[in-house]
Amino acid sequence: MKAKAASSPQPSGSFVDDGLSYARVVADPTTDPTPAPQPSIPELPSEVKLTVDGAFENLKKKLPAYEHRLEQIELSRLIERAISTGKTGVFEAGTGIGKSLAALIPAALSGKRVVVSTATISLQDQYVSKEIPLLREIIGKNIEVALLKGRGNYLGLRRYHDHLNEQAVDDEFKDWVDGTDNGDISELDFSPPFELWMEVNSDSDDCLRNKCPQFSNCFFFESRKRAEKADIIVVNHALLLADAASRGAILPDYEVLIVDEAHHLNSIATDAFSVALTSRGIKRLATRALKRTHAPIQLVEDIEQAAHDLFYYLNNELRYAKMRLHQPVAEAQELNIALSELKRWLSDQTFETMLDVDMAKEKAKLKAKSIISNIDTYLKCLSLVMTPQLDWVTWVERQDNSGSRMSITSAPLDVSEYISDLLLERRDLESTTFMSATLATSGDDPFRFFKQSCGVRGGVVQEKFLSPFDYEKQSILYLPKALPEPNSPQFLPMAADQIERIIELSQGRAFVLFTSKYALNQAYDAVAPRLPYDAKKQGDMSRPKLIEWFLATPNAVLFGTSSFWEGVSIDGDQLSCVIIDRIPFQVPDDPVYEARCDQLKDDSNKSWFADLALPHAITRLKQGVGRLIRTQSDYGVVAILDPRLTTKPYGRKVVACLPPMKMTQNLKDVAAFFDAL
Repeated sequence: MKAKAASSPQPSGSFVDDGLSYARVVADPTTDPTPAPQPSIPELPSEVKLTVDGAFENLKKKLPAYEHRLEQIELSRLIERAISTGKTGVFEAGTGIGKSLAALIPAALSGKRVVVSTATISLQDQYVSKEIPLLREIIGKNIEVALLKGRGNYLGLRRYHDHLNEQAVDDEFKDWVDGTDNGDISELDFSPPFELWMEVNSDSDDCLRNKCPQFSNCFFFESRKRAEKADIIVVNHALLLADAASRGAILPDYEVLIVDEAHHLNSIATDAFSVALTSRGIKRLATRALKRTHAPIQLVEDIEQAAHDLFYYLNNELRYAKMRLHQPVAEAQELNIALSELKRWLSDQTFETMLDVDMAKEKAKLKAKSIISNIDTYLKCLSLVMTPQLDWVTWVERQDNSGSRMSITSAPLDVSEYISDLLLERRDLESTTFMSATLATSGDDPFRFFKQSCGVRGGVVQEKFLSPFDYEKQSILYLPKALPEPNSPQFLPMAADQIERIIELSQGRAFVLFTSKYALNQAYDAVAPRLPYDAKKQGDMSRPKLIEWFLATPNAVLFGTSSFWEGVSIDGDQLSCVIIDRIPFQVPDDPVYEARCDQLKDDSNKSWFADLALPHAITRLKQGVGRLIRTQSDYGVVAILDPRLTTKPYGRKVVACLPPMKMTQNLKDVAAFFDAL
């Protein structure tokens, strides 16, 4: 069944945030320098400058089937306004608007170098293989593009050959090295051993630069050369933040930044600015110190013994697999001393007595520098273990049942200042655009939660654009009556009955999404054996294989958790039902979330629930709901089994943030909806 396209709703208003008040912005498109001659579009007279509106007219000529979307054009105009005035843009653009092209057009017309950052590989590939080639045709310019990844994703040829001299490598991996053009690990259709890749990937602390015999063939430096020449550089959020932390040492200067999938930026920044110490890392450091720098055995053994004692103590203290540390841990002192001693020894070495065969002396100096860099990270983490800071949270985690693999992690509670100071305030950056299908939450300023979490201040152009899809005709939201609250022991058995009944009406073709693995396993064990359709759960095979199976299997049912709430796009009636067990509030045992809640509880002007828990849950729920309607011809049912959506005041706020689906609490309406298709 093909649903009719919705009439294009007008945006609810665009604003500039000057820190004091909101004022209406008129999206008056500006003009830009004349583009190069366009091979497939009639050339414009030299005095005519291509505008955003003109680019969309060219798009219509180039693609006759293209349907003008007022939301897409208005979004593009506002991004153009943000770029031309040097302001920050914050935009929610619903599924189907075409936000990628809406951002690329004004960015390319600005004549400035642009960095596009995404959270997922699939969206990076979409920009490089689909959006930017189309952009070239629209504006008639040969735009140079470079896809960049973190240095550790590239093979280091010298390190690889050094490794071959010491140890054999699997033939399959060797064949890849002999045939690769880019040296990118993502080309592999298998995962090489972790220890192998850590020994042969490109490493800044083990780089001879132009002294390296493989310098002219270096995959990493070739990728950087392409970036230096590029008009648009596509990266991921982790690399973007690594560049910010290094004060621009990774990426070339750029003036315009587009952050797509911006709802991930805060969590990725938290990971990027964290420090960690692991039992596995200590073992690797000890091995490298002995093999590469010939460090004194006693120094290395002291480190290994001190690490063993610390992790043994922490493992005995752990009541759960993961535990937050509130008090100073004096037992960390011995490891701190041992690591400091090795750092001092490495810093004093000149390696003058080493035979300088095959640049051995230079390599030893680089390896010492690399080990010192690791030690500095470990010492920073240990200092927070021994002397906890109010603005950091530290926790220990058991990574296997025996406790032989342990980790300690310290994360900053508030990364907004890091993002603001190191990224948004960099000297060459003129304008940043943040966008996602799920940025807005509730309240007078629906973007307040996002802006505060990412340090966005000053002049802000912001807008929420609804999807062009006709949700009232294409979908229905089912909120069942009479279910107990999720914490009740009766919830899962009764929810399982609802899941089975809904899947019978949808004839399979369903995603069943959960907020925990426990709930997933319980529901799967209860429901899957009773279904007349093929069903699988997350963990039965890899995520790509599960999606492949779902697409190839008629009436399939997939039970999944967090990784299936977003980043999965399945068009057509193969996916006609999305069932969500409960409002996805953050798991309370997450140490960072717990610490941030505690911090808000100590502030009488803020509410941990309203200012953190609820906005996070709304964003996550919108992502899960967004799996259903991906095109104008999709249809289906979203069922959310959490009764709090109708019984709690905040539940109504959550529902108001979802797409405007027709809502029902009667299963008969769901049956009628499917019968009418």
